[in-house]
Amino acid sequence: MFKKQDLNLIKEITLSEFKLKYKSSVLGFFWSLLKPLAMLTTLYIVFRIFIKVDSENYSLFLLLGIILWNFFSESTVLGLNSIVSKSDIVKKLNFRSEVLVISACLVSLLSFTLNFIMFLIFFLFIKGLPSLSNILIIIPILQLFLLSLGLSFILATVFVKFRDLGYLWEVLLQIGFWISPIAYPPSIVPVKYMGLYILNPLSRIITSSREIILNNQLPTFTITILSTMIIILILFLGYFIFRLNHKRFVEYL
Repeated sequence: MFKKQDLNLIKEITLSEFKLKYKSSVLGFFWSLLKPLAMLTTLYIVFRIFIKVDSENYSLFLLLGIILWNFFSESTVLGLNSIVSKSDIVKKLNFRSEVLVISACLVSLLSFTLNFIMFLIFFLFIKGLPSLSNILIIIPILQLFLLSLGLSFILATVFVKFRDLGYLWEVLLQIGFWISPIAYPPSIVPVKYMGLYILNPLSRIITSSREIILNNQLPTFTITILSTMIIILILFLGYFIFRLNHKRFVEYL
């Protein structure tokens, strides 16, 4: 269990890292808003105009997928680097090093919150006021955070010893972007590949998010519970691997 001092440390590191992230830039945190808008413009032109993906409210469909993916991508990259980038602290101070991984994911969650506010502004202009059921979007967002945190524990642990993982993870993220339903609906995936497709937990999270906020469809209880259990299993596995190896971090830093 985390003590009060650990929770305070997580809070302080998260806020400090979030402020530091945009400290030297002129536009500050607005850069975190411009990135998904740039991706939105590019992918909209390619998939809506050239490939002609047929999806209602495609701009909202695409923007939601982008900000969810950016959250996952950024949080796992920051999580992967969280121990190595703070090696001086890990070597000198006696504290629970998982604080750094959690803080890294929380920094990404703050950036995601800003992006999601931007999405809601677009939503108001295009679809009007959201319905009460849209509040359930918190479920897939929480699932995504826990999934990112679980993977970050694993990535941070392995990266301490094997630095090549940083390059490998960049490649896997590029592949993951295109095998996840970010720019296209799952309906265009060939049936023969659907079995493999649904193994990607991000597919379910992104699809569920769109169903809730764009179509006012309540998430299926059984599928939600099952996917949440799998994600929690990944989280516990990641944390177990991290705790099993954290005492040896100093040897490789």
